[in-house]
This record gives sequence, C-alpha cells and structure tokens, in this order.
Amino acid sequence: MPAKTTKAASTPKAAPATVRVRIVCEGLPANRFEGFDSRRNLLVTLQTKDGFALPTPAGKDALAWTTEITVKTDAEGQPDFSGLAVHGKRGERFFYLSWSGERAGVREMFRRIKVHLRDLTAVQAARAQKSGGTLEARVHAVAKDGGPACASVSLVGGGWTVSET
Repeated sequence: MPAKTTKAASTPKAAPATVRVRIVCEGLPANRFEGFDSRRNLLVTLQTKDGFALPTPAGKDALAWTTEITVKTDAEGQPDFSGLAVHGKRGERFFYLSWSGERAGVREMFRRIKVHLRDLTAVQAARAQKSGGTLEARVHAVAKDGGPACASVSLVGGGWTVSET
C-alpha cells in the first residue's frame, strides 16, 4: 500500500480589511480656475467605476472625498487595494481626481490627478482598520503651469497619514 502524502500547512492569509480613505485637494485658488483654457463651471471629482463622486468642502481652499477600500495582503505580505474608486493593476493602484469644465455648452474632462497607493503601507492600513481611523492623502490643486494639477503628484506632508477616531 503506497504511503499517504500530506500537504505542508500553509500560512493563512489575513482576511481582507475595509478601511476608510479621505483624499484632500488643497490650495485651490479663489476663482477655482474659472476660465482656464476657455472653460467654465470647473469641477474636480473622484472618478469611480460607477461615475464621479462630488467633493465636500474641507476648508476655504480645499475639497475632500471619502471612500472605502479593501486591503488584502498577498503571499509576500505586500498590501493590495481594491474598491469602487481604486484604479490600476496590482502594485500600481491609485485614485483619480478628474477635472472637468464646460466649453461651448459641453462638459468635458480635461485633466486628472493620479493619487498613488504605492506608498501606503500594510502597517498604516492595519492601524487605520484596527482603530476605526481614516487613511488620508493630501494633494496640491495647482500645477506648475498655474492650471489644475494633473498626472502623478507627490502627496503633501510626506505621504499617507492615519487619523484615529
């Protein structure tokens, strides 16, 4: 009778955690870029898989969005993120803040800020989840050309932070 083989015990993966995220776009000019590139009624929204989420005021020159993400840990212990507002492939996840405006009566998107998740650590995500806190990223609203910020941007204040409630 052949010997019975057993599989080696595998290390269980941590259960996915849901964490609240707040993205703040600060330093908006008083005119909110009105008239930029002949556009009117400019908006900056959080782009989701279902459309666009409107911001809430976060001070006199800032807007904010709050969403949730799911944090999973891969076999190497690296975090991976998913959620309604998360875009990109594994290891390159990000959020989009999308600028749109009206020109000739038509609303069109014309720039997007990419807020990367690559510098968000598993430790920060776990801390926010355990405390019921919020992960926060801050970006500056103005690009070098004086218009709305776009492309991949550095986070203000050195990166992601955890605010505990």
